[in-house]
Amino acid sequence: MTITNTIKVRTFISVLFFSMFLSINSFAQSSDSTDIDNYVPQSEFRALRLGLVSGMGISWMKPKTQGYEKDGSTFTYNYGLVVDYNFTENYTFSSGVNFNRIGGKLKFPNDTNVVGSIKEIGTLHRTYYINSIEIPTILKLKTSQMGYFTYFAMIGLRHNLTLSSFANDELEHNGSVTETKDIDMADFTTFYRVSFNMGLGTEYSLSQTLSAFGYLEYDNGLNSSLNDEKTNKDGELKSPNENAFIRKFALTIGFLF
Repeated sequence: MTITNTIKVRTFISVLFFSMFLSINSFAQSSDSTDIDNYVPQSEFRALRLGLVSGMGISWMKPKTQGYEKDGSTFTYNYGLVVDYNFTENYTFSSGVNFNRIGGKLKFPNDTNVVGSIKEIGTLHRTYYINSIEIPTILKLKTSQMGYFTYFAMIGLRHNLTLSSFANDELEHNGSVTETKDIDMADFTTFYRVSFNMGLGTEYSLSQTLSAFGYLEYDNGLNSSLNDEKTNKDGELKSPNENAFIRKFALTIGFLF
């Protein structure tokens, strides 16, 4: 083999190996890129997870007192801390502490004044606002993670301890309307409210330890939010046997860490 042929062979082998190196390197980079593009973070299973939650929706009252009628709904919101205890990947007990604003609107006959021995009756439109601390006791039934998403159903109870309550009144009488704002309703609303809660939601995995979630919920009060005693703590007569149950529909979002 001549020197010229030897040089040609060596050049060919060098080019061949260089081409193979480029091909392998290009394939490796392509594989890495494909892995990155297709990467889905799998949530790390932990027995205890903490998170932040916030929600908003509407609430209304269903009265049980004769002569009382539903008169519309009010804006409701809540925010606070969520604590999830995972029995398994598919079963979770969820609790926490929330600030919760609920309420509703009622209308009912109201004595306005007395002319001689005749009582004049007007129609009172009252909007209730109740601020409370809420402690949920909820069971979540979850699917396995599918892509980025985990879906769940939830069912349980929510326990509310009233912090404060007030009302805005509009009294209709003989074609005129009299407004009264920020009436203290502490004596006329119950301290403890328990409700049946159910909802559907999803959890989105942002990383192995961080998830975003959201759910739609329906909340059905199991006891009256109005005090059914005939007198307040000072012995003054109030509207007799007031009963109204609060219902709520809301969208809630949050993060789990």
